Amino acid sequence: MKQIKVNLSENSYKILIKQNILKDLVSNHLTKFKNSKAIFITDKNVEKLYLQALVDCFVKKNIIINTFTVKPGETSKSLVVVKNISEKLLKKGVKRNDVIYAFGGGIVGDLSGFIASIILRGIKFIQVPTTLLSQVDSSVGGKTGVNTSIGKNLIGSFYQPSSVFIDPNFLKTLPQKQFLAGYAEVLKYSLIDDKKLFYWLDDNYKKIANKNVVTMIDVIAKCCVKKAKIVKLDEKEKHHRMLLNLGHTFAHAIEKQLNYSIMHGEAVSVGLLMAIRLSVLLEKTTKDKLEIVKNHLKKLNLPTTLKDLNPKIKWKTSSLIKNMLSDNKREDENIRFILLNDIGKSFVAKKVNMDKVSITIQEFIHA
Repeated sequence: MKQIKVNLSENSYKILIKQNILKDLVSNHLTKFKNSKAIFITDKNVEKLYLQALVDCFVKKNIIINTFTVKPGETSKSLVVVKNISEKLLKKGVKRNDVIYAFGGGIVGDLSGFIASIILRGIKFIQVPTTLLSQVDSSVGGKTGVNTSIGKNLIGSFYQPSSVFIDPNFLKTLPQKQFLAGYAEVLKYSLIDDKKLFYWLDDNYKKIANKNVVTMIDVIAKCCVKKAKIVKLDEKEKHHRMLLNLGHTFAHAIEKQLNYSIMHGEAVSVGLLMAIRLSVLLEKTTKDKLEIVKNHLKKLNLPTTLKDLNPKIKWKTSSLIKNMLSDNKREDENIRFILLNDIGKSFVAKKVNMDKVSITIQEFIHA
């Protein structure tokens, strides 16, 4: 078991990483929310595998529950779904002391957190992430939100969970492709500010790919500690927290171009390499760093080119740049990029030569 505290000026909370965690969820509820309903929001994939076990644990302790299930995928991160669940909650008589449990991956977490932040002007919510991406990244830090036709995560709020409960056993049933896509966010942490972590990941990539429980507890804990430190420094993403968007300016543009038909981590995998390639073109780092990271991604069967993501569509540089202009990381007239000086040394670039961005995109189109 590992326990990590997210220290904030207000609303600090703990992350518990432990196998077979459902009973701990119930104990926590009885201790902190004794007279409160438990509201579970999940998706159909998690529902089939784990929801009944979670429900049984709460029902045995006579805790009143409500459950809501959404479709897997980015289409569930919408205002339509928010409205649907919110109105059902209100009809069921949700109270301000009730607790929402986000039981699923990053999409469920973002959606649930956003609903918690606006229903009755805010009720408690707890993250119970079931995917690698959500366990190492999206469940920690309080970013919530939904997508629109204009772009991803453009409507949302900063709203911290009351706690985060992480069980690495959930990863055992996660499809390998989805598991590895989540690993792109793990790699991101090492590239931002921890060269030692990068080479530890490289040494242990086989154990990671095989979902070795001991190794995965270490991986998850290392990432959560890093996320907690960054969120403490910059909760509302005004300065240092921007570094967590390494590769995401490209990734979000790619996702939008493909109408969110690929997993976020797959887009991040390519986006990381595009950010490093742009860093090379801007003479901020050297080409060998790009090759080292690319080789690491290939070891884990992650995509490294746009064709890897979708070989059938005709990629256009102008379309991807247009998508970047609607990204929520844009500042004034400039597109903000996170770039690298070295593995483990990243920085925020607010004014970037767009000709170099175009060259980067073209190279990944033709790779």
